[in-house]
Amino acid sequence: LEDAAMKQAIVGLELAQKAAGATGELDSARAAVEADANDLEARQSLAMALFAVGEHGEAMTHLLESIRIDRSWNDEAARVQLLEFFASLGASNPDVIASRRKLSTLLFS
Repeated sequence: LEDAAMKQAIVGLELAQKAAGATGELDSARAAVEADANDLEARQSLAMALFAVGEHGEAMTHLLESIRIDRSWNDEAARVQLLEFFASLGASNPDVIASRRKLSTLLFS
């Protein structure tokens, strides 16, 4: 259980279970975000649904936008979720690399 690959697999499985229920919300969450770009609850739901269907980069983009809008919303839920995505996909994933750079810019600018 201490092996890095095993930890990544466990995080990935837990995240997949969490995201599986969100796939049915994809269209409604997308519509809610289009209606109100500042609806962070809808944006969080949209990110989970997108992640569940394999749209990892777009999912992370929505979480980054949530952080830009209100970093502290819901006990930093967007940042926490983004870190789970990073752990699930691994540090060498191109979407993770790009999103880490953007997160760093948001947090330290």
